[in-house]
Amino acid sequence: MQTLSQLLADARFHADTLEAQIDECWMQGRSSYGGIQAALAVTAMLPHSDGFPIRTLQATLCAPIPAGPVRVHSRMLRKGGNTRQVEARILQDDQTLALFIGIFGRGRESVVAHDFRHPELTDLSGTEMPFVEGVMPQFLQQFRATLLAGHFPGAGVPDTRHIYRLALQDDAPQASLQHVLTMTDYPPPIGLSWINTFTPGSTMTWMLNFTSHPYASQGLENWVIDVQLDAAHDGYTQQTVTLFSPDGFAIARGTQCMVVFG
Repeated sequence: MQTLSQLLADARFHADTLEAQIDECWMQGRSSYGGIQAALAVTAMLPHSDGFPIRTLQATLCAPIPAGPVRVHSRMLRKGGNTRQVEARILQDDQTLALFIGIFGRGRESVVAHDFRHPELTDLSGTEMPFVEGVMPQFLQQFRATLLAGHFPGAGVPDTRHIYRLALQDDAPQASLQHVLTMTDYPPPIGLSWINTFTPGSTMTWMLNFTSHPYASQGLENWVIDVQLDAAHDGYTQQTVTLFSPDGFAIARGTQCMVVFG
């Protein structure tokens, strides 16, 4: 199984284009898993960041990205005194399959400082998410997940909140930005739990904001993801996802517009 660290280690830069090879084990239906697309896009952006930390990432997933070779082209959109706005596109021939815009910002002095922790969880046992070959998306084998609140897709229960405990299967001793991106996209649409059969879902757009709480010294076990269903109509859902590091503090909060087929 190709881990995230192996995928990134084998990727190569040619000028402003990152070339990588995505294995079948990262597939989510017809397309590569969105979290791995984001990890590659931000990797392509980093040479333009001047070492500033990422503050926000915007993504539009335009078309399925098959397993195999991918090209990610990056360019600077604007270089300000304190920020870098960078674009990355995942390309096939001349077609844009996914578009990402990252904003990297220098830290500033401010009296405003606030962190928040994940809610107290009364039951930490939960239900382990199984991986069934040939039934579930391939990318799920990259994770060990336990559902702490809510129901699995296909349960026929109208949930509005899910909480997961998550670990990423990787040999890296500490979490990187790419690991964080890969984990944040894990949760499926909450709307899939409303349907009493297995049916696909897909992300259309994704906006992810980073809290700047440090995570690089933490491992890849015992992360928590809190997912809230905000609205759903006409087969489109909006949900908010907050990723908490093992020390209990929020690392990133995102919103997604998703499609559910059922």
